[in-house]
Amino acid sequence: MSGGWIRRLWPYLMAHRRDMILSFGAAVVGMAVTAFTPVIQKVIVDDVILGGRRSLAPWLALLVAAGLFRFAVAHVRRFVGGRVALSVQFDLRNAIYERLQRLDFARHDDFQTGQLVSRAGSDVGLIQGLLAFLPLASGNLVMVVLSLGVMAVLSPLLTIVSLVVVPAILLIAIRLRDTVFPAAWDAQQRAAEVAGVVDEAVSGVRVVKGFGQEERELLRLAGVSEELFASRLRAVRIQARYASALQAVPALGQVAVLAFGGWLALEGRISLGTFLAFSTYLFQMVGPVRMLSVLTVVAQQARAGAERIFELLDSTPVVVERPDATILPPLTGDIVFDDVTFGYLRSEPVLRGFSLTVAPGETVALVGPSGSGKSTVSLLLPRFYEVQEGSVRIDGVDVRDVTLDSLRRQIGVVFEESFLFSDTVAANIAYGRPDATVDEITAAARAAEAHEFVVALPDGYDTRLGEGGLTLSGGQRQRLALARALLTDPQVLVLDDATSAIDARIEEQIHATLHRVMQGRTTLLVAHRRSTLRLADRIAVVDGGAVVDTGTHEELLARCRLYRLLLAGPGGAIDDVATEEHDEEPAAAGGITPSAWGASPDGTPAPRARASVPSGGDWWAGGGGGGGRGGGGMHGGDRMAMVSATPELLAAVAALPAAVDRPDVDADRESRPDPNFSLGRFLRPYRLALAVGLALVVVDALAALAGPALVRTGLDRGVVAGSSRALWVTTAAFASVVLADWVVVWAQQRYTGRTAERLLYALRIRIFAHLQRLGIDYYEREMAGRIMTRMTTDVESLSTLLQNGLINAVVSGLTLVGVAVVLLVMNPALSLATCAVLVPLVVATIWFRRVSNRAYGTARERIATVNANLQESVSGVRVAQAYGRQDRNITDFREVSKGHLDARMRAQRLVATYFPFVEMLSEVAAAVVLGVGAGLVGDGGLSSGELVAFLLYLNLLFAPIQQLSQVFDTYQQARASVTQIGQLLATTPSVVEPEAAVDPGPLHGAIRFQGVRFRYPGATEEALSGVDLDIRPGESVALVGETGAGKSTVLKLLARFYDPTEGDVLVDGRRLTDLDLGAYRRQLGYVPQEAFLFSGTVRDNIAYGRPGATDAEVEEAARAVGAHPFVAGLPGGYLHPVTERGRSLASGQRQLIALARARLVDPAILLLDEATSTLDLASEARVTDAMRSVAQGRTTLLIAHRLQTAQGADRIVVIDDGRVAEEGTHADLLARGGRYAAMWRAFEGGPPAMAGKV
Repeated sequence: MSGGWIRRLWPYLMAHRRDMILSFGAAVVGMAVTAFTPVIQKVIVDDVILGGRRSLAPWLALLVAAGLFRFAVAHVRRFVGGRVALSVQFDLRNAIYERLQRLDFARHDDFQTGQLVSRAGSDVGLIQGLLAFLPLASGNLVMVVLSLGVMAVLSPLLTIVSLVVVPAILLIAIRLRDTVFPAAWDAQQRAAEVAGVVDEAVSGVRVVKGFGQEERELLRLAGVSEELFASRLRAVRIQARYASALQAVPALGQVAVLAFGGWLALEGRISLGTFLAFSTYLFQMVGPVRMLSVLTVVAQQARAGAERIFELLDSTPVVVERPDATILPPLTGDIVFDDVTFGYLRSEPVLRGFSLTVAPGETVALVGPSGSGKSTVSLLLPRFYEVQEGSVRIDGVDVRDVTLDSLRRQIGVVFEESFLFSDTVAANIAYGRPDATVDEITAAARAAEAHEFVVALPDGYDTRLGEGGLTLSGGQRQRLALARALLTDPQVLVLDDATSAIDARIEEQIHATLHRVMQGRTTLLVAHRRSTLRLADRIAVVDGGAVVDTGTHEELLARCRLYRLLLAGPGGAIDDVATEEHDEEPAAAGGITPSAWGASPDGTPAPRARASVPSGGDWWAGGGGGGGRGGGGMHGGDRMAMVSATPELLAAVAALPAAVDRPDVDADRESRPDPNFSLGRFLRPYRLALAVGLALVVVDALAALAGPALVRTGLDRGVVAGSSRALWVTTAAFASVVLADWVVVWAQQRYTGRTAERLLYALRIRIFAHLQRLGIDYYEREMAGRIMTRMTTDVESLSTLLQNGLINAVVSGLTLVGVAVVLLVMNPALSLATCAVLVPLVVATIWFRRVSNRAYGTARERIATVNANLQESVSGVRVAQAYGRQDRNITDFREVSKGHLDARMRAQRLVATYFPFVEMLSEVAAAVVLGVGAGLVGDGGLSSGELVAFLLYLNLLFAPIQQLSQVFDTYQQARASVTQIGQLLATTPSVVEPEAAVDPGPLHGAIRFQGVRFRYPGATEEALSGVDLDIRPGESVALVGETGAGKSTVLKLLARFYDPTEGDVLVDGRRLTDLDLGAYRRQLGYVPQEAFLFSGTVRDNIAYGRPGATDAEVEEAARAVGAHPFVAGLPGGYLHPVTERGRSLASGQRQLIALARARLVDPAILLLDEATSTLDLASEARVTDAMRSVAQGRTTLLIAHRLQTAQGADRIVVIDDGRVAEEGTHADLLARGGRYAAMWRAFEGGPPAMAGKV
């Protein structure tokens, strides 16, 4: 990050300069009054009580008036200062969101969602915490300066003694700052890694559960949490070393004042009132000095957060508009790719000399092997990425010369992965045209063949979809995405395999509509299906990043060997051609191909191959080869953490002591279910550690209480009695207490810091373990951002309390109680008089507690909404940019974020009223004590030393309340977080293991659906309506039917993602609900419709279901499904880094890895949910042949939209409207002439000659 972090933060502060001036001014004025209050008390003691020279009433009235004035300015300081802090938090969060909306695809490829959530959440929160602290801290600084000025007037010599400690304080504070920052920065990096693991586990929950890897994910979370624990413990040790010294040095100054001031009083050179004022000033400085140590730590944590935030805000898009960019006029649709070279990494081109011309109104289909560059071409036309050589022109204009908005608004894009937002169906269709009418929305849905299923939803077009649209089938999502594109009425259409998840009959209807829609429009199709080619006027064959041939279907069949290969079905000479094409290197004796594992056969590093080409909606984000092997460990590379720390910072981190602490927490205990979670029950196992920490805190508090008592002893037995010996003995005792407390505070901060971090580690384990137990329905119901909030924002709220606030709160609380007891023992009459202020204090406290709980609860719920919105926007940012929605999204996010700001400000108003009111009561109490004490001293019932000590203790009674007020906001946020965490932990899993779960043992694979009915939670219609189905061991069964018919639901019930509403699913004759779920799922090979990959390496992902697999076994699985050739061609081969969600690979490549992942677990039952939908026909043929071999002896249940996939199954089951409509072999069903035969006719559709178009 360029420039100092404070300088970078300054413009955000200046945007609220009026509030800043007001809050800092109120703090300064308030502390100035506070600084002169002891002078009033000095006058009362010296001139009224002891001297009798002045009247008491005016001075008491002045003291009360000072209290009322302090109340007013403190209210302003807290409320307006809080508004500044929260407004800057609001502005920074919005700036992050806006930057994310503006950054192009290339920059988003670098980011991990968890890192972004961490920056917008905990990092911004650190800055808010610092800014909320600053007005009081600055006021305290002013008070210290003014106090020193008054002290210098009262006694220059005593002031000099007091100032001796100042250089020491400054040196310690500087050293603390320099060492805490790198430690805090490293801890924030570790916290972001925790967020990244949680995000992937939530996003990839179907894969996690499908392979029974919940325990593995828990261990992964535990690993990064241990690293966070160690990093934070290192920071705690550094803080303890310097913060304890920072607290002890001012106390030693008090010892010096007692000694020297007592001697001056003995000599008659200062009065008792002057000594009282001096002692009061020094005791008032204890709080600010304690706060200085906390402020130093908080400031360095905020600095670490600011560095990370501005690192993001400084990111600049690669694709930027030129200053002289013009608005693109309405298009005719003439498209030219002129000798284009492009690579997601410049050193590894994906397109090499790509040239293609598309005439206005022409439809051109791009075909080619997976990774050939087809989808990359579709991403360059709307300028989602920047070409490196050559040009892309539309209507003769280079796309780099026009504004992005005018370009993209005339191009309708349907990405391969159909991302939908958590909004209504109508809002999703109208995403690119929010002002569209109901009739226009309906027309677009009809054109995409979506209207029929939409009106069948519970609320029709007003039905709210879950995040990503995952409550719908893949085909339904694709149809809504197509409707979204059609509604914008673009002149140019880009369809990236837009119907891959749609059954043949619906696809035929969509194609019929598209024939009409595409008339007069230029259309670029990325095609995997033969049926898609019927839409094209011309076909371009792409291989190796270049067009190798163009022509009609017949022309290409006649002359293009690659085209014939791409269209080939199962069988034939494909294997011979494939071998010729790929020329695979045979595996060495150890079962691995050395060059595919980062080394050539002679052991030298393998040369870097060119990167494979991303396809579909995902794109390159990975770095080069490398990445460690081992156990399927799923560890991302540094690039994915988006870390660009300076060499100086990294050197400072490296110079820190090693982070080696371990939490010593019973992870098994913490991972058990806890539906009755409460903070008390959670803390119970740690009561011994908490008791030891509390004991140290008590000793510290007692040491603080000993100060005024020793001062009183020194006054009464030394100064008043004229005994210098008693004064020196008392001074020595005071010094001993301070030195002992130095050690105690050091030990206390280390011990309580360790205990706090152990608690946070345990809480993360507890929450995450419960998330692993919850069913798929929870993840479909709750937005990922809300789930992330529980593991990040809510846990961090407790972290802030336990790390920075709790110790001060406990010390303050114990001091409060201890002082009250001391006051009562010292003088019951004065204590009784002091009780006059307790009635309003109790009433105000009861009121405040009731209303503040509600306000903070609302704020906590709204921050979850903010996080959910942010995370969904990051996931859907590509769709937003494709439809020019950035400005509207930014406005919508500001409104959501403003709701959180308003809720926090309501809570802030309460805090700004209550705590200044309590501070005002302290002045009233002092006035009461002085008024009553004057009479008691006059009657001889109270010594002057006792009165001075009582006033000093009275200051100690109310000073902790001010300290507690700084913790209260943190406490209330933490309290609201505990409530939210408790609600999560009380959520009952929808799929529950029986108490006496049966170990399934090795499965044979006999499956029976017996009268199965199922309705999704919250749905009104049944997804399955009485399904009866028997599958023999080793049999392969293909499920076919229209999208939304219930095919995927059958797989979900067999994987036990859900339990039937009625009926039973039996495996090997045993009810699925009776089996040990983990042991059962580990015998499944599950390939979901959307192949989710984790960050790590290719090897890690293949070995996900069997982390202990050897390299040879990993490669064998890849070879078995035909994935080895492309993996071997990646930089680093099997050690090639895979970025978040697999964006560094083409969609077809991700599917191959997902198939290899399923193959490696050696499953008894294979579940394939349209597992080859994004492969070209030749690749699918190879994979189908390979899977036929893999499926030998295994029960296989596959969902097929491409009917040639179903053709080779032992049996085909047609699902219609949640029922089994017909079943049999391919030949049998064709002979019957029923639903399947109709689907087959639609699928075949005659030769793709595009009659009349060519």
